[in-house]
Parts: sequence; structure tokens; C-alpha cells
Amino acid sequence: MTFRISEDEKKDNDTLEKILASLNTTAQVKPEIKDYVDTLSNRMLDLTRDYYAAILYLFTSPLSLHQRLILMQLVTLYPKGSSGIELARSLGISEKSKSIYRDLKYLRTQHLISTEDIHPRFKLVYANSENRFMNRLIELVQIHGRELKNIIQET
Repeated sequence: MTFRISEDEKKDNDTLEKILASLNTTAQVKPEIKDYVDTLSNRMLDLTRDYYAAILYLFTSPLSLHQRLILMQLVTLYPKGSSGIELARSLGISEKSKSIYRDLKYLRTQHLISTEDIHPRFKLVYANSENRFMNRLIELVQIHGRELKNIIQET
């Protein structure tokens, strides 16, 4: 499992490292900046841990392949939602199959998705952005969506 890093991302990473190095140098001269640099570094570490936890959860959780693909589809569509029938069609699952609805029910009980009643027999399904894991997954998919979806389909 590897993600390709584009040249722009490498430049951004190099620039960020230079800024942090510069801030650390300045912090040695001006002690009041040291707290700011430490806070910034800690926030970056926390964000990295969150992304790692999101990827780890996606691959090591007891979710089935269909549930993972449903999550990826909903995260890709975010902030828009989808109906169960549209999800089934996009994933190549029979619309009449009850498995898609069982998977959606399980994901809802895990607070990974949310639903909105449009009609008594029609619900829209959304990725739950209030869930910390899903929020990080949304950000990851916006950056590495195709690669992540291909990796999930291979597992």
C-alpha cells in the first residue's frame, strides 16, 4: 500500500519543513515564539495520527467489502447524499437485495453515516462528517480518492 506523492505535495512538504525550521531558529532567539512552534508541531502530529487512524480503521475494522465501498462512495459524494438504490447501482449490487440496506443500517448504528427522511419510503444517506474518523476520511478522499478506492477494491 503506497500513495504517490505529487511534486506539488513534495514542494509543499519541503516548504512546511523550512517554515518549521525557521520558526525553531526564531524560537531560540525569541522564547515567546517557542510555545507557538510547539503548539503548531503538536497540531501537525495530531493531524497525522488522525489520518493514520482513519486509514487503519478502514482496513482493520470488521466492515465488509460492501460497507467499505459504501463509505467510499458516500465520502466521494460528500456533501451530497445518495439513496440506497443509487448506491446499489453505483456499486453493482442488485437493487432488490436486502444486503445494501443491512449494510446501511449497520453503518448508521456505528455513526459512520446519517440519513434524512425525504419520504416515508425514501431516505437520503450521507457521510457523517461529525464523526472524527469520517471527517478525516473525507479529507483523505479529497486528496487521494482514486488511489484509496483502488486499494480498497484490491483487499
